[in-house]
Amino acid sequence: MAQRNGGAPTRRRPSALSVSALLVGALATVTACGADTNSGAQAPPGSADAPGSAASAPRHLTTPPGGGRDDKAAPASTDRAATKAPKAAEPSVATEAASAAPAARRICSKDQLKLSIGRADIGAGNVYVPLAFTNTGDASCTLTGFPGVSLLDGPGTAIGEPAKRRGPAGSTVVLKPGGSAYASLHTLNKGVSDKPCWRTASEIRVYPPDSYRSMKTSAHSFQVCGGVFEVTAVEPGSRP
Repeated sequence: MAQRNGGAPTRRRPSALSVSALLVGALATVTACGADTNSGAQAPPGSADAPGSAASAPRHLTTPPGGGRDDKAAPASTDRAATKAPKAAEPSVATEAASAAPAARRICSKDQLKLSIGRADIGAGNVYVPLAFTNTGDASCTLTGFPGVSLLDGPGTAIGEPAKRRGPAGSTVVLKPGGSAYASLHTLNKGVSDKPCWRTASEIRVYPPDSYRSMKTSAHSFQVCGGVFEVTAVEPGSRP
C-alpha cells in the first residue's frame, strides 16, 4: 500500500483487470462443478448414452401380435407352403365300391335263344356234335358254363343218363343280337367199345346255362355208344 505524504497508508482499489480475472476464475470453477455434478445424472432420453435408449438396451427379437414369426422368417414358411403338393381328394367309399363292382350281366333266356344241332365230326373213334345257341333277341346277353343235356326217344322218354361235363368251365360268352355260342356233345363211335349203344334218340333236350327252362331240337339220329356221353362248356361261335 502507498502512503500519501508520509501519512497513514491508503488502500489501493483493485484494478478492473484484476476484477475481470477473478470473475473469469469464479465462472470456471462454477462450470467445472456443474460438469462434475451432471456426470452422474442420466443422459436425456433419446441420446446414445441414455440407459433406456436403443443403443444401450439389449436387443431382442420382436414378435408380432398373435405369436407369429417376424417378417424375416415369413418368406421361409411361405416357400415351404408353396412347395408342398396339395393333397388329392380321396374318393368316397361309395365311389370305390361302384368302380370295383363288376357290371351286372344279362343271362340269355330261353325266349331269346334258338337251339340247333350241327353236323357230326367223326374221327379216331370219337364223335362230336355241336349244339348251337343263337341270340334272336334285340339285346346282348351272356352264357356261362355247361348246358344240361339229355336224350329223348319218340314218345318223349329219357334215354340213358344226362350228359356228363367234359373239360373246363370256360369264360362268359357274350351273344350280341344274331350271335351264337356252341357246346359239343361227345360219344364214341360204334364198335370202338364192347359196351352196347343206347337207343337212337329222336330229340335232344337242353337246359341253357343258368336256366331252369329246357329247349328241344331234333337229334338227327344221334346215338350214344361205349357208355360215353359228355358235353363241353359253351364257346363263342356256332361250331368248332
